[in-house]
Amino acid sequence: MNILQISFHTSPYSELGVNDAGGLNIYVEQISKYLTNKHNVTVVTGEKAKSFKKENLEFYSLNLFDPDLPMEKKELHLIEFQKKLEETFEINNFDIIHSHYWLSGLVGKEISDKFNIPYIFTSHSLGVFLEGYNNERADCEKIIMTASNFVTASSNYENSLISDSYKIDKEKIKLIKPGVDKNLFSPERSLIKENIFLSIGRIQKQKRQSEVLEFLNSFREIENDFKCYFIGGPSGSLGDDYLLELKEIVKELDLESHVEFLGNLSQSKIRELLNRSKLLIHTSEYETFGLVAIEAHSVGVPVVSINQGSFREIIDNNINGYIAESFEDQDLVEFVLKILNDDKYADYVSKSAINSSKKYDWKHTSEKLSLLYQELKLR
Repeated sequence: MNILQISFHTSPYSELGVNDAGGLNIYVEQISKYLTNKHNVTVVTGEKAKSFKKENLEFYSLNLFDPDLPMEKKELHLIEFQKKLEETFEINNFDIIHSHYWLSGLVGKEISDKFNIPYIFTSHSLGVFLEGYNNERADCEKIIMTASNFVTASSNYENSLISDSYKIDKEKIKLIKPGVDKNLFSPERSLIKENIFLSIGRIQKQKRQSEVLEFLNSFREIENDFKCYFIGGPSGSLGDDYLLELKEIVKELDLESHVEFLGNLSQSKIRELLNRSKLLIHTSEYETFGLVAIEAHSVGVPVVSINQGSFREIIDNNINGYIAESFEDQDLVEFVLKILNDDKYADYVSKSAINSSKKYDWKHTSEKLSLLYQELKLR
């Protein structure tokens, strides 16, 4: 089959951790790679990037906007994107359209209606999480999901959220969990674990890095031997301001000796740091899944989180991490202390984390998607 993957607002092959490049990029890149074993896959973006073609995979940029353009301004290019998409490709040659994120979903719906091609929608994030103009976004998402043939959910949490908040038929929602690149995120026994904490994610308010700093400030009163690295660059129109705010907090709390902002790093460098670290601290307020957690687990790094959504499906308390409503939870604090000071327990948790990550595989993700595509093709 010929599959069209639409990632309008961000190139799946762009540098991760900056601008709008995050888990969606990894998802589209990985599924496209595995889907080419059985299908011809075309990935199209509006973001300026270098196009390429390799065997059954074609990546094409319509070169409409720079990667650092704010999201609300990217939206202004939607009509132009659809027009150029139809001019560049013989849309009727595609058997399935798979749209990623709500902006791509709007385009997917329009060309699906126009050319009578079935389409699948994957949200990666939802408007009901957010405030302000995103009420309009949530309305658009409901239209997109109602019109789609299938909607994929990356977690049971997202599945319920789509069904309950958007009133989408449960039979239309398909639970397909993301995977982890085990060739990249694997334990390296030659590297020695240090008292290193990591916070990985784009620098933006909803990632709540300020709460990591608050936790570190209180934690050092009982344990002072640690270093926390923040990985990720500013994202969104307020990202730079938020980074400055975080650095000011570090100064005010006198945390300079404990905290360092590393900016954006390559995946291989992140893997190296994970292999040297004892803990990943996660604070993102909204997640439909949480790729960073299973990537950490795959390397053997436990995760502590205050996310009350999808992370409850990933973290088992005192086994591969700890999840609580706040970092003031004393059981969470005791877990972190034990990870730092009890090598035998830390080794148990590390092995448990690796075992828990084994069920996540991009090959399996892609096989389930391929079955959905085939079902639509046969209708």
